[in-house]
This record gives sequence, structure tokens and C-alpha cells, in this order.
Amino acid sequence: MKIGTVEIQNRFVLAPLAGISCTAFRMLCKENGAGLLYTQMIDSDIISEKTSDEVKQFLNIQDTERPVAVQLIGSEKNILVKAVHAVEEFADIIDLNVGCIEEDYLTKRCGAALLKDLPKLESILRAMVEATDKPVTAKIRIGWDNQNINGVKVSQLIENSGAQALCIHGRTADQQYAGKVNWTIMKQAKEKVHIPVIANGDVTSYTDGLTLLKKTGCDLVMIGREAQHCPWIFNQETVDIKQQILRFIDLYEQYENRQSAIEVADHVFWMLRDFKTSENTKKVHLIGTISRIKRYVNRLQQDE
Repeated sequence: MKIGTVEIQNRFVLAPLAGISCTAFRMLCKENGAGLLYTQMIDSDIISEKTSDEVKQFLNIQDTERPVAVQLIGSEKNILVKAVHAVEEFADIIDLNVGCIEEDYLTKRCGAALLKDLPKLESILRAMVEATDKPVTAKIRIGWDNQNINGVKVSQLIENSGAQALCIHGRTADQQYAGKVNWTIMKQAKEKVHIPVIANGDVTSYTDGLTLLKKTGCDLVMIGREAQHCPWIFNQETVDIKQQILRFIDLYEQYENRQSAIEVADHVFWMLRDFKTSENTKKVHLIGTISRIKRYVNRLQQDE
């Protein structure tokens, strides 16, 4: 599978996860088989003002992670083009967010708000495609609300704008993350375009991912919220959760710029969701150093 010239080895993709997709987390997902990693969503207003060295440190992409898609959000064409130039040196793929439902961004007519202004979306995407040799993609929802499901039309627009792939989340903006995913629209979108399509929504296991690929005919499947708890979801092998968590901490200590015990504690707590223990795992949030968090994990006993 290729997106532009970028080769994707596995059909399972890590979603852009705000506040979660740190470098160590992405690397752990990669080690577990993710074929493509997305950075968390990045505000084009902020990244476009950074120097090249600042962007490099901010993205903190390691060679072992590649391929990596850098996701941008914005609504001003000129600023998005500046953001493309800022990140293209470090990105394998550059993605435009057309699905975000955070109120702050909707007010600025970014993210899912662009589903209601297709001429603007097309103009932005064309400008981004022209600004770089790297493949440009877009991540959308199936529409704004149930009265305005335009995912197929938007998918065709994205292809016509010169983008090399698209990802479609099977809910409307109005649904947020509730209700059932509409795989029919994903299937219809895939049938109407010739570029690769990534299906996204409600995948909670490797088997779910295979089912979604089969139902929609899409080329790749993106996993978001479940990967937060199970960075090993990208293959079907059984893992040792404790070893996975310790590996995350090692990667964090080695590669992360922030070295935040709070951030490590969050990830450890999320990954302990399926670890059966009588210990109250919320206690990890009370531990003040990364080395002590590591000792805490090492001491954890799994219930028989």
C-alpha cells in the first residue's frame, strides 16, 4: 500500500491523539506493528511561527517511527501553507484536519466546520498540495449532522484537490463520539474515489479492524481511543502488559524532551486498564518521579 510515494507496511494506522501521541507512545505503537503513525493535531497558527530547529524539537520524530503523518489544523490558507513549509522537512505525509469538533476550533471555522464550506476546503487543500512535494491528505467526518451527510462529495473534492489519500471517521460532527459508526458512507466514499481511503471509528480490537476493512472495502484502518489503552492493538499477538508499560517508560526516558512524571503516570494508568490487579492503579498519579513510577510498575502483581 502506498500513499503517494510513501510505502505503508501494515494496514493498521495510529490516529492523531491530542495529549496522548507523544514520541514514546508513537514508537511503542510502531514496535507493535502500526503501519503509519500520525502526530497529534497541530495548530497551524502556532507551528508556522516556529524556526526549523523549534519545529524539529516540537515534533520530535525519530527515524524508527517512519512513516509519520503530521496533522495540521487551520482555516487560513496562507498560514496553512506556511505551516506546510515549516513541517515538510520532518513529515513523510502532511494531513489536514477536517474533523475536529472542539468548540475553539469550530469558532475559528477550522476542523469539521470546513465540511460546511466546501469551496474554502478545496482552496486550502489545493494550496497545500501545491506548496510541497510531500503527499497531502485529509481526515474528515461523514458530514456535519444527519441532515448534511456529504462525506462522499467531500471525498471526491479531496481527490480532485490533488490529495493523495483521505481518512473518513464514520460519524457526523454533531454526533461527536456517540452513536453508531456509519460504515455505509465509508464504503460509498471508497467506491467513488481512486486514492487510498482510511476507515476510522469504533475499532476496539485487531479483529474489529479487519471487520471494518472488509465491510467498507477501505485500504487502511485507523485506531484512536483504544490505542491509548492498548498500543499493542496493531497486531493480534498476546502481549505482556507489564513489559509493554516498562518498554514505554524506557522509550520515554530515552527520547522524550519533556521528561514529565505526570505524562508518564497518565500513560501507565491508561495501559493498566486491562491488567488484572487488586492494586488501586489510580495511585500511580501520586508518584512524583519517573524512576519511582518504574519501580511501582515492576512491583505490580497480576491477579491469577
